Amino acid sequence: MSIVTQSHGGDAGAPNARALEHVRALESTPADGDIAADERADFGYLFPPSGDPNNYLSSDVLGQLDELAELMVPAPGDGGPTVTPDSTLPAVLTYWGQFLDHELTARTDRDSVVSNITAAAPGSSHADIEAMLKNARTPRFDLDSVYGGRALGSGMTPQQARDTATVISGMRHPTLKNKMRVGTAQPDGPMPDGLDPHRDLPRFGQVSAKVREAFLRLVPADKKAKFEATLKKRALIGDMRNDENLIVAQFHLSFLRFHNRVIDFLEANDTGWIADFDAAKRLTTLHYQWLIVEGFLKSICDPAVVQRVIDNRAEHFFAFRRAYAERNGARGLGNALPLEFSVAAYRYGHTMVRNNYDYNANFGRPGNILNQASFELLFRFTGGGDIFGNDRLPDNWIIDWSRFVTADGNHADGLAARAARKIDTHIAPPLETMVNEGNEEGLSDQIRAMLKSLPKRNLRRGFNLRLPTGQALHAHLRSIGAVQSQPIADVGAILDNRPDVTAFLQGSSARLHERTPLWFYVLAEAEAAGGNRLGELGSWIVASTFIGVLLDDPESALSIGFEPTQSPLRLPGDAPIDTIERWMRFALVLE
Repeated sequence: MSIVTQSHGGDAGAPNARALEHVRALESTPADGDIAADERADFGYLFPPSGDPNNYLSSDVLGQLDELAELMVPAPGDGGPTVTPDSTLPAVLTYWGQFLDHELTARTDRDSVVSNITAAAPGSSHADIEAMLKNARTPRFDLDSVYGGRALGSGMTPQQARDTATVISGMRHPTLKNKMRVGTAQPDGPMPDGLDPHRDLPRFGQVSAKVREAFLRLVPADKKAKFEATLKKRALIGDMRNDENLIVAQFHLSFLRFHNRVIDFLEANDTGWIADFDAAKRLTTLHYQWLIVEGFLKSICDPAVVQRVIDNRAEHFFAFRRAYAERNGARGLGNALPLEFSVAAYRYGHTMVRNNYDYNANFGRPGNILNQASFELLFRFTGGGDIFGNDRLPDNWIIDWSRFVTADGNHADGLAARAARKIDTHIAPPLETMVNEGNEEGLSDQIRAMLKSLPKRNLRRGFNLRLPTGQALHAHLRSIGAVQSQPIADVGAILDNRPDVTAFLQGSSARLHERTPLWFYVLAEAEAAGGNRLGELGSWIVASTFIGVLLDDPESALSIGFEPTQSPLRLPGDAPIDTIERWMRFALVLE
């Protein structure tokens, strides 16, 4: 949650010392829209930077990347339930994954000196990119997006520290000091279930003018007018990206509710735990971290790969960090995460997004209002959207998690299945024309269309950040014993009934079938395996990053061997909280 100030020192590879000094000085200053200080951290390459051009995309590839991106999107107007194929994965995994991404990384999806997706070719060397592209989040699963991070930082002025402490205090319940503040949905009816209406994110309209004024002083001057005009309806949470679509916003809310339910449970039961803020935060974090491995990773990734990384204690992840430190020395900030993870492999979730969702009884079956919720509407009903003139979420838009935490691929009625889309080389059409991107004045039609296209952004970003090809990284990881499978010699040959894409890849002058963009390679690998989880390469990159991050934290659930059966928390019937469905039930956001 800190400003990312990036520069580079030309073509020589060594970063400009003055620019790096500037980066360090600002390492803990809150960024626009964020609340608290967050330590800066590094990004680096899993694949050791190489001078061999065969390990990278060719310099004239940009036009072909755009063409490939267009081939990933189904034909316009094909909006039916089979526009892209369904997986056997529950839809919650798409947005759970987004929440986890926001926990670990920030700013790699935005343009900077070293990452400009409008540029025709990479403008910086590998050394410059490692030196200047910095993570703006703590690379730990510490729930700083929920609890607000630190109120102090080495780059903060005394006034910024006071303002940050004021805003963080606004995230806590105003009278029940051990609890987190939540919002109450606006009566609009009908409610989708029989639970309470306190299921909106907390918003700045709920807090005192003192908290709002403190936040606005933290916002950069050029963004202040935008935030001031809409502040009362904006979410008062540690990372405002968690209010960018309604499903991830409701997922975030479950953490606030879970924390508060822990307090109630400890007060009502003789567990030996004191019912205070620290106990609730600790138990919430431990259950969350356990579910990351057992509920999330072992669903998205090959469970055998996950277990292998656990068994070897993520040895190759820590070897990557050591190699990064040796390359960068004192100019690094530490806690590096792989660029191949953040810029490529972990963007697999973009293919799981649906056009429409069976969201609740009002905006889904049986269709009290609409028979399904469009992806665009899920962006409208947030603080960053317009909530159709409301300052709070209407209560008829509270999510029905029963439609998301288990998969049901039945759409015989022609409506949305209760499942995520497959992990494959298909992209849902709404991601080709993203409503909240490319809306700045003065853009050419070509640039505007490119900025609105998520597949073009992803492919261009990987190119401009000099990622290795999928084949080069796969071969390297096999050579060091991290993965066991052979690299895919011809990606076009393994695609599932995609003759147009296969012909394009194999006929491209850039030889994209054998020098494949890493993001597309990971998707194709998953598609060839059925699309219900990542293949070995993608599984290893994601699992080793997550498990390495957890093992690097000596207090994490994985480090201390925490199991839900050890927790004092229980559902009725003495059931442990060991699935995402039980998490939602304990938090009283699911009947």
